[in-house]
Formats: sequence, C-alpha cells, structure tokens
Amino acid sequence: MADVSRGVAWFTGGWRIFMKNPGVWVVLGVIFIASLFVLALIPLLGQLLMALFAPVLSAGLLHAARAADNERPLEISHALQGFREKEKLTPLLSLGGVALAGLILSIALAFAIGGASMVAMMAGRHEMGGGAAAGVLVALLAVLLVQLVVAMALVYAVPLVMFRGVPATQALGSSLKACLRNFLPLTVFGVIYLFVAVAATVPFFLGWIVLLPASAGMLYLSYKDLYETA
Repeated sequence: MADVSRGVAWFTGGWRIFMKNPGVWVVLGVIFIASLFVLALIPLLGQLLMALFAPVLSAGLLHAARAADNERPLEISHALQGFREKEKLTPLLSLGGVALAGLILSIALAFAIGGASMVAMMAGRHEMGGGAAAGVLVALLAVLLVQLVVAMALVYAVPLVMFRGVPATQALGSSLKACLRNFLPLTVFGVIYLFVAVAATVPFFLGWIVLLPASAGMLYLSYKDLYETA
C-alpha cells in the first residue's frame, strides 16, 4: 500500500518525465489524439473502435514513459509499440473489449433507468419535470459507477499486460484490487489532476496536448510504485 503523499509524487514525477523531452512527448500526444479522432469518424462504429483500441494506443505511451524514466531515448515509434509486440496485441485488445462492454452497459443503463428523460436531455429539450430530472440523475450516477469500476480495472491492467505479459483477466483483477488498496493516494492524485484537467480544457481542450502525454508518465510512475518497487 502506497503512502498518501505518493499521489503528489506521481503527479509531479509525470511532469518531470514530460519535461525531459517535451517536443517528442507533444508529438506522441498528438498521434494518440489524432488516432482516436480518426476512429471516431468511422460511421456507426467510431465510438466502439475508440474503446477497443484505446488500451493498445495507451500501451505505446506507457512504453515511452518507461523509456524516458530509464533514461533511454524517446522515439516517435513508441506510439505504435502496442501494435508492434504481437504477443501483447491480443490481450490489449481484450482489455479494449472490456472498455467496450463498459460503454455498452453504460448506454443500456442510462436508457433503462432514465428512459424518455434521457432522450429528452440528449435532444436538448429542457422542459423535464422534477421526476424526470431525478431519473436522469440516477441514470447518470449508475453510468458513473460503471465507468469508475471499468477505469479501475483497466488503469493498471494495461501496463501489467504490456510490461509483464500478465493475462488480461488476471491483470484486470489485479488492477481493481490495487486501486481499492491505494484509494487514498489515488484520491489525492485525482483531486490534483481534476483541477489541472479543468484548466487544460479551457480554451478548446488545447491544454490536453500537453497534459495527455504528461499523464502517461504519471500513470507509469504510479504503476512502478505499486508493482515494481520492492
């Protein structure tokens, strides 16, 4: 179990890794964002493909973070490392399948609980009554819970598959347990990250060109703390 203060160390350490070679990191971040954007443009399947391939693309950023942390050269080709390691590709896609299942479950729950109120909200109609608004709130809370559990299961599953070759199912369980055991330092990190993320969103999400690649270093350092520190 990590000390509460490690949440701050992960955040600052991620920026330290980023500042070693910010130019290449920005390019890596742009490749990641552009890849997801292109997938999103595919009719009907865009959102599903984004969920499926996000772990593979994330593995590339984590590989770059490990290289930078170990004082190895940072290369643009790191962005595709998840695709290049063929024995890791299938389990990484399996993790994407979990993300996809979480997305589908979230959508199903939203409409099962919120019903017509969710349709009205998505259509931009604001004449919902108090009962309808309450239904939407419950639906959103259910979606948030599902996405939180999925995120906790995936966050360390990706580096476990990428760096240790852990089977996808085992990696998911291990990640979920690690998040629950280290709830306090992860909460400290999350609070700090939330404020920076809000700032990065204004204006026009431009700050994410920097924050996203820096986040790879933050995630790698937390993984290193929880799994590789004796």
